[in-house]
Amino acid sequence: MNRSLRASYQRGRSLPLIDLAHGDASRPVRADTPPVHEQLRIVALTLFVEHGFQAVSLRQLAMALGMQAGSLYNHMESKQILLFELIEEHETDLLDLLEAEDPCQADGLTRLRSYVDLHIRYNLMHQHRLVLARRESRCLSAEQRASIEATRQAHVDHLEKILRQIPSPAAAEQRSAVARSLMSILEDAPTWWSPDDAPAVEGFIAVVTQMAVGGLAGPSAERSLPLARSA
Repeated sequence: MNRSLRASYQRGRSLPLIDLAHGDASRPVRADTPPVHEQLRIVALTLFVEHGFQAVSLRQLAMALGMQAGSLYNHMESKQILLFELIEEHETDLLDLLEAEDPCQADGLTRLRSYVDLHIRYNLMHQHRLVLARRESRCLSAEQRASIEATRQAHVDHLEKILRQIPSPAAAEQRSAVARSLMSILEDAPTWWSPDDAPAVEGFIAVVTQMAVGGLAGPSAERSLPLARSA
């Protein structure tokens, strides 16, 4: 998990509703990352989200850092690999957090609510990273996309394990459909709510948890959740 996230999170407490995506002073520089490379990642994240990956040139990245374009290669392999690093970090940090903070000994409903809570709050903290991951994955190579998709599938697998712990007549296919639909909702949540509106976020977490439980209730339960978006 990203060390800055570990530093800002304490087990048993809600994640703060702030956006660390810009990096700046609110995001500690990781001890194992050269400062210039960290600055490059922060600048790249902001520019890629604001202008689009393909529209951002090496010259723009270099100017934002106060260096020559050729000097960037001292701090990155390529612009595409930099994009992959940013997206991979977003997906793996979230998965690490969800697995590490999963109350495995609790009942299924408690585990589900914890999953929903952490997922929503993480994405509210990192809205720029979420936007980049969803919008710019198409710019990755086939091999890079396959790696990201494998991590995303691990997210779904983890959620399905939690759903299997909730007593329900739902078949395996139905649980899988509920898991994918729930993932779609959780990924869209930051576009619906402001990080500053804590009561609304709390209410949404409760509603989404109940929607997922309702989706497991019976043969027609797949209608209880919106259809998952196609990849």
